[in-house]
Amino acid sequence: MFKVRIKMENLREIVEVVSTLVTEVKLAVSKDGLEAKAVDPSRVAMLVLKLNKQIFEEFTGEPTEVGVDIDKLREVLRLSKPGDVLELQFDGKRLVAGVGRLTRQMAVVDPAGITDPKVPNVTPPASVTVKMDDLRQGIRGSESFTDHVTLSVDSEGFTMHSEGDTDRLDLRLPKEALARIETKDTVKSMYPLDFFAAMVKAITADEATLYVGNEYPLKIEFSMGAGRGEGRYLLAPRVEED
Repeated sequence: MFKVRIKMENLREIVEVVSTLVTEVKLAVSKDGLEAKAVDPSRVAMLVLKLNKQIFEEFTGEPTEVGVDIDKLREVLRLSKPGDVLELQFDGKRLVAGVGRLTRQMAVVDPAGITDPKVPNVTPPASVTVKMDDLRQGIRGSESFTDHVTLSVDSEGFTMHSEGDTDRLDLRLPKEALARIETKDTVKSMYPLDFFAAMVKAITADEATLYVGNEYPLKIEFSMGAGRGEGRYLLAPRVEED
């Protein structure tokens, strides 16, 4: 039904991005590439992933759907090393992975049993393109004392604020440190730090664009495989209590 060859590093990036939310994912194969949508069990976060066929070293596919166990793909990755090109083939019954002289046959998951979420039309009013290293530094400084983070955008820059019972941390990025900023007003929303941190850590691109509103879902857009694919995370806000 389909056969692809993909660099180990690109497959690992896909696995890390998807595994932030789910352990099983439905892949929709078309003549142009692969697409996946996933929502976490608590329905707080969502992922939309589109992989152009150019991300693969070889791509042959007929329109089909296959359910994949992410942990099984992790096991395949453990058999490989950087620079390896892996082969994945689905014959309609099993997923077969080839790593060098090794061949691993794996059971697939019935795609009918995997949630296929309807992606909402989320259009936050403000956006910033941020270096991932800056966000990761802010997250490292916050994880020890809080479980939430507040993101705000104003005309002069972007702020990530974290606050616990006794400690607080502020990451302030002025507009000169941002690749892009667009906003008409000051906006602010609070989000669960565990989801936000997992998303940021999984993104390997140097930059990502964050779309923020007032008590509004967060949208994070990022590139995959050196621009040969794209991903989009959505994260529901935590409403501040009075």
